[in-house]
Order: sequence, then structure tokens, then C-alpha cells
Amino acid sequence: MIEKEVRRKKMARAARERRRRRRKRVVMAERIIVLFFIVAGLAGGGVLLFNLLPEIKIAKQLEAAGEYVQARDYEEAIASCEEALKIDSKSIKAYRAMAGVYLTQEDWEAAEQVLYRGWETTQDESLLQEYCVHLLNDAVADINAQNCTFQTLEKCVMALEKDQVNADVYKLLDACFGRLFMNENTELFCNESENGLCGFEQYLEIMNRMLAIYQANPLEELKEEIVKFAVPGNSVLWLDVKHISDYQNLLARIEAMDEEGQTAQLTACLAKAAWAQDTFAEAFGIFESGDFAPIKGFMQSDEYISIRDQFIEGTMEYWDGKTYIPVSREKMKLMQEEGRWTFSFADFEDCPETAGVIKIWGAKQEDAGVQRLCISYEPAAENGEYYPHTTYEFVYLYSNVKIGGEYVPQMNYRFETRVSTPEGTTSQLIGDWGGDHEWTTEY
Repeated sequence: MIEKEVRRKKMARAARERRRRRRKRVVMAERIIVLFFIVAGLAGGGVLLFNLLPEIKIAKQLEAAGEYVQARDYEEAIASCEEALKIDSKSIKAYRAMAGVYLTQEDWEAAEQVLYRGWETTQDESLLQEYCVHLLNDAVADINAQNCTFQTLEKCVMALEKDQVNADVYKLLDACFGRLFMNENTELFCNESENGLCGFEQYLEIMNRMLAIYQANPLEELKEEIVKFAVPGNSVLWLDVKHISDYQNLLARIEAMDEEGQTAQLTACLAKAAWAQDTFAEAFGIFESGDFAPIKGFMQSDEYISIRDQFIEGTMEYWDGKTYIPVSREKMKLMQEEGRWTFSFADFEDCPETAGVIKIWGAKQEDAGVQRLCISYEPAAENGEYYPHTTYEFVYLYSNVKIGGEYVPQMNYRFETRVSTPEGTTSQLIGDWGGDHEWTTEY
């Protein structure tokens, strides 16, 4: 009996031990399964987190951009670069990649803009240096292709704005000066650019930028360039009359920097041109009114007589002329010979679109001891065509006047209207114009 009880207890303990081991194995298995899923979950999450890192997303966009470039789908390549920049607006790699796409298309200007935009956003000096290198390379290409323009000069100044000590910039500035401002005869200041600005307006903007750079960083080599560009080396340089005062103001700003007085001659020449425009404003007003009678008073003014006498004697400073001297309000030419500046205003042949030309006639011719006075006016062309071309001429001279049936020599005014056509010229002549014995003839 006792023996049976002992066996039963042993069997019970063994059963309990088996159940305990089974439970342990189940718990262990459950733990292993849970651990497996935890590890698997961590591994999958790691891949997900890895893929969500900004650097990886940017790299994928730029990789896609590269593939688009190979397929010559440049629009999509640019779009991929823009997507990369949306992820990180300061991604230097994205800016470089986008500039590279534009360079592949030979769109140099767009590439430069991207690099500059990248520098503005990131302040990364390497992007700035690349930007400047591209600008200067563009300038070199223009110069080598004999296509140097104010846009070429502007590229040099843009590089100068970012790096004032770059020796290459100053070499290219010198090259631009040689191409632009050492020609014999140029309308550089009058030519219109693609953006509608005339050459002088472009020049003025560039000079103002150079002055701003100098004010911020007054380097000696930059001062020398500014003074040099202020005084062109062209033998003939055409300028729109409306820009005389602009040029004067520019030279006034540079005068303090000009230790050797290189701008003085040109400044005086422009001042004389401005004075001439002011002096003849009254005459233009008379002619354009259609009432010509007041021109007699203008011709007898001390200023007009002084101008005529100086031309005859060859003592007029800066204003150049020979037998007659034209005055117009559209264009003038600045002429330089061995550092000496003179000017003259455009004639009808020089500027067919002129609103009118006054001519001062300076031939030395005395009538009874009185120097003859002569002035003429040619109004604007009709419908843009030279013919028919009208000339009004007014002369104060010593000539015969018919009085009481007899010709009496005396000083009087003569007014002649000439109309020229390809077939010839017809004239109407009024003698003793405005006098008591006025007469008219046609031929």
C-alpha cells in the first residue's frame, strides 16, 4: 500500500515536471516568435527610415535628373533638380546639378543664374566662385569672337561685384575697353539693346555699379578703371543730345577721383554743347511756330553774332565747324584727337529722323563794311522721306532795294524758301523781307 502511494507520488511529480517543461518550451517559443517579429519590424522600419532621410531623397532626385539628361529630356531633369531643392533649399549638389543641366543645353545665362541663386541661398563660396568663373568665361568667349558689347562689360562688372581683387577681372575690363572704346568711329552710345535701352543708358548703369563697388571698397586699380572708362578713346563717338546732362553728372561724380585731370577736357566740351543747345532753343521755337519774323532779332543778338565771328575767326572752343555749323537736338558727335575733345551736332545726312536742323553760316563776307549774317533752317522730313526737302534761309546783307523805281543799295533782310526734289529745286525769294519795299520772285 505504502509502496503504491510512493509510486503514485513519483508519477505525479514526473507529470508535473513534464507539464512545467512543456510550458517553458511554449513560453520560449512565444518569446522567440515575438522577438522575430520585433527584429523583422525593426529591419523593415530601418529601411523605411533610411529611405526617408533627406539626403537619400535628394540623391534619388538628382540620379533621376542624370537619367533624364542622358535621355535628353532636359525639362524633366530641371524639374527633378527643383524637387531636390524643395526637399532642401540649401542643397549645394542640387544647384550644381541644375547648373550642369543648363550647361549641357549651352544655356550659359541660366546656369549662371542658378549658381548665383545657390550662392544667395547657401552663402557657399564655391558656388560664388563657379558663378564668377562662368561670367568671365562668357566674357572671354565674347571678346575672342569679336562680339564684345556692353553685355560683355556687364558680365565683368557682375564678377567684380563679387570679387574686387580678382586680377582676371581687371584684365578683361581692359580688353573690353580696347574693343568698345578704341574704335575710330562708333555709335556705341546710340545703339539700342534687346531690352530697349540705348547704349549710353547701359553704359551709365554699368558706370554707376562700378562707382558703387568703389565706394564700398575703394581699391586703386578699380579707381583707375573707372576714370579710364569715363573718358573713351574713340576718335568719334556719337551721343544722343538728351544724354548730355547725364554724361555731365557722371563726370562730375568721377572728377574727385581723377587726380590727373583726364576728364577735364571732355567735361568742358560737354558744357559747351549744353550751352549751344540752350542758346539755340529760342531759334528752334521761332522756326517751329511758323512765324519766322522774330528770327531777325535772334540773328542780331550779341550771342549769335559772337558765335558767327568765332567760327569765322576759328577761335570757337570745343565746337567744331567749317563753312556752316549745324545745330540739331537729336544727335551729336564727340571727336577726340590727341586728347583734345571737340563736338558738332548731326546734320540731316547724319540723322534723317531729325525734327529739324539749324545751320549757322560763317563765311567771311562784308557788305559795305558790315559782316553778312546768315542762318537757315531745315524742318523735319515729310513722312520719313528726305524729298521733298525744304530749306528756309535768312540773310542780312547789303543789296539793292527797289525804291521809287530805282535800285538803292542798303542793308536789308532776304528770305528764301527752297524746295528740293529728285528732279530739281524751286525757290521763292523775298527781298527787303519785312521792310517797306518788300518784293518777291520765284525761280
